[in-house]
Formats: sequence, structure tokens, C-alpha cells
Amino acid sequence: MRFRLKQIILFISFFGINGILGQEYFSTFLPVNNFSMDARSMAMGGGSPRSVQDPVFSAFGNPLYFSFDVSRRSYTEKRSFPVIDMFEDVVTNNVYVLNRPAFTNVSWALAGDFEKYLTLPISISLSGSPFWDMRYEYSEEIRASLGPGVYNRDPVVGYHLVNIGGMIQSLRLAIATKIGNRVKFGISFENLYDDGLSYEYGVNVIDQDDALAGDSTLIFNHSLSIDKVVRSSFGAVIDLKKNMSLGLSLKSPVDIEFQTGGIVPTVNERTQLPGLIFSDSTSNYSISLPQEIGLSMSAQLDNPTKTIVTGGFTYLNWEDHDIQIVDHSSIDTVDYMYQSVFGVSFGVEHWILNKTPFRFGFVYSESPLGSEFEITKVSIGSGWVHDNISIDVAAIFGSIEYMYTDLFVPVSQESSVLERVNESNAVLKATIKYSF
Repeated sequence: MRFRLKQIILFISFFGINGILGQEYFSTFLPVNNFSMDARSMAMGGGSPRSVQDPVFSAFGNPLYFSFDVSRRSYTEKRSFPVIDMFEDVVTNNVYVLNRPAFTNVSWALAGDFEKYLTLPISISLSGSPFWDMRYEYSEEIRASLGPGVYNRDPVVGYHLVNIGGMIQSLRLAIATKIGNRVKFGISFENLYDDGLSYEYGVNVIDQDDALAGDSTLIFNHSLSIDKVVRSSFGAVIDLKKNMSLGLSLKSPVDIEFQTGGIVPTVNERTQLPGLIFSDSTSNYSISLPQEIGLSMSAQLDNPTKTIVTGGFTYLNWEDHDIQIVDHSSIDTVDYMYQSVFGVSFGVEHWILNKTPFRFGFVYSESPLGSEFEITKVSIGSGWVHDNISIDVAAIFGSIEYMYTDLFVPVSQESSVLERVNESNAVLKATIKYSF
């Protein structure tokens, strides 16, 4: 097998690292597990230049096409507290809550080369996809203690609940052109708007018990919405020679203004991580997302069997975007002390018998929340092509572990120790593409 590089392509990736953070509870503060590229790119770790998120450059020389994909995002969240013996040693971690929700997302893209219609080297793409999926479900079943000598199962006395609904959607228009056969550049405008955002938090009491965080049922439903905002990006690709290109792109920073029915972002005093409190008055605040800079590469190996290798790098300067001004009954300033982050991805597409692609990859990303939240994900996938139709499937998996305070402190207790949160997550995706 020969590994001489036959084709090398350097391309800027519009895939932001903020899309692959793994901690679902913090979805109110940061975009998490949002793989908006198509299934082929996701299967190769997110480094492939041919993504649904930015199809405009790959549209040159290709007919008009439409792609549609469906993804299923799921996570398993375990929360446990340490059991300590008389010598103050941790004997074990007792898992007291386990949640396994799953959510469905839909994305689409329409793109093509319009040179023969406009007599100008122009490609255009229009796409829609989730930009920030905030959906999160937490349900903690509370049981009363029957005491020693009673062997019936402890009865359910209530539930602690958190339900975050909705997402921020993206409608994106991109236009690209080229100068000669070597230089391509384009610009895009992304309209961000809310879709069914809501926040529910509270205690559902069946029978009063000291293990509950309240004496009676009290569930708060807070409204949540954003002001529409447009985000722009610029990209350029230079073909240095027939099989080698260089590219550069910038995605602008953006401030997203939230209007809520009383949600107040704050800093958890014990962990110094983001947290929430609730106000009787309406509130508004702005979350600032930093500029995104990314570079990715693709190399086709000179092998008897077709093999393509991709890789990518992304950088975000979160340090300059970690302060929020919260306006509710008073005006507060919240500093999350974020750190700047980078991420790398790597993927391989190997064609079995030159008929069926087998794809795999990984992606590693730091987190603005700190080193405890660094995560590595692995991905796999395949595809099928028949005439004008192609179908690609992919899956990506990851896990993370961190410490946090109890979300619901019982009436009779104090939150004296931090709890361990174990979270494993997965995204399954299928993309159907039809070329006209």
C-alpha cells in the first residue's frame, strides 16, 4: 500500500468547537452537542470540508442539489453522592438519579452552481439547521424511608423536575464566487431565531417528606425568548496548484439577547461554574459567543483502494466573552472566567472494494468551563450512492465526568458535599441528498 499524498486540500472549517461540548446541564449557557454538518462529515470527526453547514464552496461545478438530514441526540446522566465511613473515607458513590432522554433534530440545504444561469461564476446555498439546542430533561424520583425492619420498597413521595425546551434555529444564505480557476471566496449571513424556548423547574409533591426540596407542589414555568440576530462569516480558498488549496474564514462574534420570565444567570459559589437563580420579576441578559477561526485538511492517499484522510483545527477566544450583564430587579454583572479553547478532529474514509465507504474519526475539544470538561468523541459511519441519490449515516459518542452541587437540596439537609455527574452522550444522523 502506497501512502504518497495524491491530493491535499486545506480548507477552513465553519464547524465551531462550541457545538461539541458534552455537558447537557449547561445547555442554557453554551451550545452543546450540536453537530450541524452532514452525516459524512460527522462520521469523519467533523473535519470534512463538504458539510451541510457550508455547502457553498463544494457547489462549484455541481448541479443543483437538495439535502435533508435527521439526527437523534441522546444522553445518559447519572448523579451520585459519596458514601463516607466512620474513618471519613469514601466507600462508594451512590447513584440516586438516572436520566436517559433523547431529542430529534432536522436540517436541510439547497445549493448549486449558477454560472450557466447568471453567466457569472456564482454558487449559492440556502440551509436551515439547529444552531443551539437547549433541550434538557431532569427527573429525580424521591422515596420516603420506612426505617429499619421494614422490607417493603420505600414509597414514592414526589419528584424534582427540570425541563428545558426549545432551541435557537439558523437560516443561512451563502454566496461564493471565484477569480479565474484558483481563487474562491464567499460570504454568508445567518439569521438566528428562537423556536419554542421554555424553562420549567420545581417540585411535584405526592406526600410530604423531609427528603423533598419543598413541602407542597410548586413548579415554575419561565418564558424564554431571544431577539433575532444576524451573524456573518467570510471565507476564501486559493488553489496553489491543481491538487493543493489554502483557505481562510472568519465567523463573526455575536451577542444573543435573552428575554425571560425571571431566569437569572449566576456563578455557583462552591464550584465557580455557571448556575441559575430565579427572580419574581422579568429579566434579560446577553450571551456573547466569540469569533470562530478554523482550519481543516483533506488528503487522498495514492492507494489501490480509495482512501481519504481529513483533519481540522478550531480556535475560540472565550476569555473576552465571559461577562454577562443581567437586568432583573437589580442589575448584576456575572463573570464566568472562561478560558480560550481549541479543538482538533481527524477522520478517514476507506472505500471497501471501491463500492462502500467505511468512515471513522475522532474529535477532541477543550471547554471554556475548564480542563475538567475536556472531551474526546469517536465517530463512525458509512454511505450508499445510486444515480442521483446518496444516503449517508453516522454516529458519534463521548462521555464526561465533573463535580457539581445538588440541584434540589432537601428541606431537612444542607448540601455539604459535591456530587459526581457522569454523562455519556451520542448523536445518530442520516443524510439524504438528491442532485437534480
